[in-house]
Amino acid sequence: MNGSRSRHWSLNAIPGSRWRTHLYIVAIALAALAPSAAQPPARELLNSERIAVAFGSYGVEVLEQDQAVRVSNLFSDGADGRTCRTFAIVRYAPRIDPAVSAEHAAIVAGGSLGAVFAAQGWEVRKAHLSYAERPASPRLGALMRIAAGTPLAEHVYVLDVVKNGRTIEYAALVEIHHPDYLSVEDLGKIYGPVDEGRGELVAQLRETAAERTR
Repeated sequence: MNGSRSRHWSLNAIPGSRWRTHLYIVAIALAALAPSAAQPPARELLNSERIAVAFGSYGVEVLEQDQAVRVSNLFSDGADGRTCRTFAIVRYAPRIDPAVSAEHAAIVAGGSLGAVFAAQGWEVRKAHLSYAERPASPRLGALMRIAAGTPLAEHVYVLDVVKNGRTIEYAALVEIHHPDYLSVEDLGKIYGPVDEGRGELVAQLRETAAERTR
């Protein structure tokens, strides 16, 4: 497992395979919320952008990672320190498509998934598989600054990226949210109904989440 790695406030775009320009999450989030009258409706906010809008800051800390799974703390930062707003477990696709190899390298290096892809012109799509609750483990309680056992909203989905008419399935995720951030009811309102046809995958991902939150 790699050691903890943190990025705060800004993410880097990756022309070719090198990181050069800064992408500020708060600015992007505000722009997404306020399109001009001549533009089509804004895209759905990324989770990173939604946290920045709700709490005024956003950072991502990679807590552990191997070739198959990444565990990260999506946090806001305040005078009293960091508060985890989303605990994210990412299971990468078994084979990473060469078309997203540069983006994958940036993500493995600590970048925020949706923001890395959006910065390179990919549309991020989610297939929502489950909204549920799980009690906060001691690990989650410490990161979120809440009592162990507190009910937390859990969101299971598959993340695809789309560009130039091509769709690539990149990863399957479990995101567990701070109670002051998102509830199960909020997830349904934001993302709509779930696809109930992939129960086996949901069970596998929830088992992985149980293991990684201990």
